[in-house]
Amino acid sequence: MSDLSLTTLSNVAASSREASARRQESNPYKRRRILIVDSVPDMQRSLGMTLTSFGAEKIDYSGRIADALTKLTKHDYDIVLCDFDLGNGCDGLNLLDEARGRNLIKPSCVFILLTGERRAQRVTSAAELAPDDYLLKPFTGELLRQRLERAMQRRAALRVLDEAILRHNYLVAIEICKRQVAARSPHALEFMKLRGMLLLKISDFAGAKALYMDALRIKPVPWIKLGLAKALLGLKEYDEARLLFEEVLADNDQVIEAYDGLARLQQLNHQLKAAQQSLTRAVALSPMLVQRQQQLAEVALLNDDLDAAEQATREALELARHSWRRVPGHYALAARVQLARGDDAAALRTVEQLRRDLRDEPVAGWMANVIDSQIQLKLGHQDSAGRLLDEADATFAELARELSPEAQMEYARACHAQGRREQSETVLRELVRNYHDNEMLLERIGTLFSAIGEDEQGRQLISESVQAVIELNNQAVAEAKAGRFDAAIEQFLRAADELPDNLQVKLNLVNATLTLVHRQGWHEEYMRRAHDIMLAVRDMAPTDGKFQKLQVTWRQLVEKLGKPQWAL
Repeated sequence: MSDLSLTTLSNVAASSREASARRQESNPYKRRRILIVDSVPDMQRSLGMTLTSFGAEKIDYSGRIADALTKLTKHDYDIVLCDFDLGNGCDGLNLLDEARGRNLIKPSCVFILLTGERRAQRVTSAAELAPDDYLLKPFTGELLRQRLERAMQRRAALRVLDEAILRHNYLVAIEICKRQVAARSPHALEFMKLRGMLLLKISDFAGAKALYMDALRIKPVPWIKLGLAKALLGLKEYDEARLLFEEVLADNDQVIEAYDGLARLQQLNHQLKAAQQSLTRAVALSPMLVQRQQQLAEVALLNDDLDAAEQATREALELARHSWRRVPGHYALAARVQLARGDDAAALRTVEQLRRDLRDEPVAGWMANVIDSQIQLKLGHQDSAGRLLDEADATFAELARELSPEAQMEYARACHAQGRREQSETVLRELVRNYHDNEMLLERIGTLFSAIGEDEQGRQLISESVQAVIELNNQAVAEAKAGRFDAAIEQFLRAADELPDNLQVKLNLVNATLTLVHRQGWHEEYMRRAHDIMLAVRDMAPTDGKFQKLQVTWRQLVEKLGKPQWAL
């Protein structure tokens, strides 16, 4: 073969490679990982074939919401296509809410809902939780392509936030958003929205208020009013928050988050009838959320509206049985409502259902005994009631760290009913001490005392317990301010041992440790303990504002001291 022919073949091959490379660059789907969530296998296959024709190569499928969450936990997805109706009482917005709440999808991930016309209003009323887009069925492949590529282009600008968000570095993400807005990015509005959401997420309500107030002066749109209302609620500026929530609903009575915010405000102000009305409206718009049904049931029970309470507990329990949020507390509330209605047989069935549904969970067996003890007491079987509560007593200390505040309150309620007042008060006192800054929980504990006719005792117990934690903390802070960091750390250690679930005490211990190391040099034992605490808090409460600030300080310190192996 001549040199010319060889050259020609070489040029053809080179041109072919270049053309292939151009095709890959022009194919926005090739390197993207896609998750299709649909309970109908035929729809999964149809969507998969359509995406493959676009050039997609990495496609995963889920038919159930629990499986979708598992996949989102394991993989980094660029696109999620999700049907609205997922069966078993779950919908696509539930998945989106849970995925965002658990930080399973990055900011640049495109999330599109596929829905029928009758559900469209529900999708578009989700305000800040809205998906990137939604498609009304039936739709063509070309329409899907147009919507996907438009959303991908819009979301591509948010890639600068991916790493910070997925690593829970929210302060870093907030600063990136701020810089993008200042630089007049074409996507400045999206970055402003995200900055506001992140400030609310880490409970920087003052920062969120300032941002939304500035934005409101430019254009008073609903998402800005809603964000400002949430910030004002966090700052306890209740009258202003109420007016804004009501204004949002006057503009659009489909905004579910506004009803939720209004209900929370009304509960804090002891306006339980109004709170029930707000939650009832929210549930009518979105009946598929377990937590909201549970809240409605609790408020309705306090209002002695047993019909509404039973309806909500029945819905919550049915939804929970088919979801990833199934906990013993759902069964406990259902049984308590049934007992209040005088339906002892139904309460017994609920206990048996709990034992069956969660038979492999020790906490569930413990809770079943607590509930059953109250049923047996009401039936007049005092010996059986006492024996069941004794069994719960025997394992309480062992299981305490796994028990939710709600489960411990149920136990305290059962103890009080059987005359074990000292144990009941001890449990509630420790709850207050471990969650002394959780306003909603303190309100619920106060309500429990009211329900058992001990209003004054409850107020005194809560006040004294909160003050005891503040004094304990202040003693250690005083040692740190005096430069006695070792003594401060020892004080915080004793407090942390005494209050193992108190987040702020743990973080104050970390803060004292970082200050000591900054001033005196590396301390292996102290830093190892602080490192363990930071990892635990990142799993338990990554949005805590103090944790976020300590995370930044931690990173700066280990970099300064040349300890990259200690990075979080």
